[in-house]
Amino acid sequence: MSETSGNPQEQARRTTEQPLLGIRVIEFAHWMAGPLAGGLLADWGADVIKVEPPGGEPMRALFASLGARSDAPNGAFLAANRGKRSVEVEIKSEAGRLAFEQLLAGADVLLTNLRPDALERLDLTPDVIRSRFPRLVYCSVSAYGWGGPDQNRPGYDVAAFFARTGISHEITQQGSAPLALMQGIGDSFTAMTAATGILAALLQRERTGMGQFVEASLLRTGMWALCGELGVQAMGGNPKPPYPRAESRTPIYNSYQTSDGRWFFLVGVEARRHLPSVLAAIGRSDLLSDERFQSARLIAKHRADLIPLLDAAFASQPLAYWIRKFDECDVWWAPVQTPADLIDDPQAAAAGAWIDVEAGAGLATVKSVDAPIRFNGLNRTHASRAPTSGEHTAEVLGALKDRPTTMP
Repeated sequence: MSETSGNPQEQARRTTEQPLLGIRVIEFAHWMAGPLAGGLLADWGADVIKVEPPGGEPMRALFASLGARSDAPNGAFLAANRGKRSVEVEIKSEAGRLAFEQLLAGADVLLTNLRPDALERLDLTPDVIRSRFPRLVYCSVSAYGWGGPDQNRPGYDVAAFFARTGISHEITQQGSAPLALMQGIGDSFTAMTAATGILAALLQRERTGMGQFVEASLLRTGMWALCGELGVQAMGGNPKPPYPRAESRTPIYNSYQTSDGRWFFLVGVEARRHLPSVLAAIGRSDLLSDERFQSARLIAKHRADLIPLLDAAFASQPLAYWIRKFDECDVWWAPVQTPADLIDDPQAAAAGAWIDVEAGAGLATVKSVDAPIRFNGLNRTHASRAPTSGEHTAEVLGALKDRPTTMP
């Protein structure tokens, strides 16, 4: 027992920080979208048991599989798997299957991101599992969802979230080739979607006593992220990718560079409303009476005049100067930060964005991004490390003796 475990105030704080205490999740997943959904539930207090094949899941060896150093820091794996327990099970064996079903018998949630055809081969489809464990919430995270011609098509997030949904098209500058966008962003969105569905199903189970089959897919999540543009298209409109920044139709909602090479965005969505503060910051309030800039439509029409003027002004001073000026003139803006900038961002720290995670026996803690929801304004301070593969096999499976493989 820890020194604080008997302290009522500490217990109250722990309960507030971890509202899912008492919920058990069996995670049969690999790579990012599924494990990151399980990671969110673990951050919120659930007991997440990560079921891995002998030798561990492939995300553990991500960098080696890409040709990089195998010991490179794996922040993605840490964020997705901290605070879990790991069990190695060969589910294709009779003993492994029995152990897996015993785990399900004592669980609230099964979370998996195996493709539907793989689940069919393993006889682990929602119909099969829920017929045996009707109170279980079964969550499937997939690329394209269940049903349809592409149900079993493989698809990482660059394929199913970015490319297939239209996001890549809509964020690619006109006349440019789509970039191979950073992996994991679509997985993160989909993980949050899956966690939300799981929580809704658990809430309904409190009323009905029955679990549900919950689906989350990269495709549907990506479409939801682009719902505005897709809605315009569905209603007969024709949304277009962005113009090159020098031709942007929204000069007051555009990127600019300072004299020390730093980029930032102006975020004046209402062009005419925000133009006065921007012009005051650059010392050109005289342009407020200029007939070219008397409405949002005219600002867009005369963007070829305004953008070069703003470019020249912002390029004349370093970012530190503009930070002061923007605050003085109430300019709406944001810096384009690097990952290194975020480490020391005081707002991120104040909002509870970082958490210290154990790095292993005898090692210092490392920083990791905490789950993006805070309860009662409390910042979590630390989390236990990600488990080694199979670290808790004996502990967890040893507790399963004589446990039935069906739920009442």
